[in-house]
Parts: sequence; C-alpha cells; structure tokens
Amino acid sequence: MNRIKKSCFLAAALVGMAVVAPAQGGGTFTTLKENIFVCISPQAYDDAMVRVRGLNSRDLEPLKKELSEAQQCMFVDPKLADNIMAPFAIVLQRDGTKVQVQFIVTFRERVEFLHRLINRYVLVGWTDESNLEVKNIL
Repeated sequence: MNRIKKSCFLAAALVGMAVVAPAQGGGTFTTLKENIFVCISPQAYDDAMVRVRGLNSRDLEPLKKELSEAQQCMFVDPKLADNIMAPFAIVLQRDGTKVQVQFIVTFRERVEFLHRLINRYVLVGWTDESNLEVKNIL
C-alpha cells in the first residue's frame, strides 16, 4: 500500500514537472556564426575583412595565423562555436554595423581516466552584426 502511494506521488511530481518545464524553458539568445572573425576593434575587423576579400577565396590559414599572432583577430571555427556557453554572445556596444560581444568558451581536456581539465575563458571582441544569429533554447 505504501509503495503504491509513493509511485503515485512520483508520477504526479513528474507530470507536474512536465507541465511546468515548457513554461519556464525556452528563450532566444544570440550566438556567433561559424567561420567568422572577432577582432580587438571595429577598425581591426574592417582591416581583416579587406584582407579576406583580397584573398579571393584562396587559403585563409596564413591570414588567420597572422592575425592571431598579432593579437588583432581570432577566427571562430565550428569547434570554437560549439564550445560557446550560455548566455552565448552578449552585445556590449554598437558602432555602426559593428558590435562588441562578450562570450564564454569552455575547453575540456581529458587528463586521466575519469579526470578532466576544464578551462573557461571570457572573450570580448568586435564583429559585424550580421555575424550574430538567434539561437532558440528549448
């Protein structure tokens, strides 16, 4: 008898959670698109885009490496875009069509069996507003 009451209570609790969860969940956030540059200033971003257009679809790797080593711009590849955590990209400032965004990136590295090294970085940079996309969270 006691077991039946517990299972009924558990079932009622799960149904209650299922009804409440959709009402609380969901939301739209802004994130960064893949294969874009994020730079230290709007001018650095404009300069990088001029150089990208000058490549005419040739290999982008030397430019990505040069801008990264000069600490002017970083390239957001698909792996980095997947590691961006909630609340994703927060717009801090606007300058014409450029936006300054702040985002958190997490890198997980397996150190030993059952051990992980987790590094979180808060990054701030400038990119074009068209490089932002809406992300719906269920």
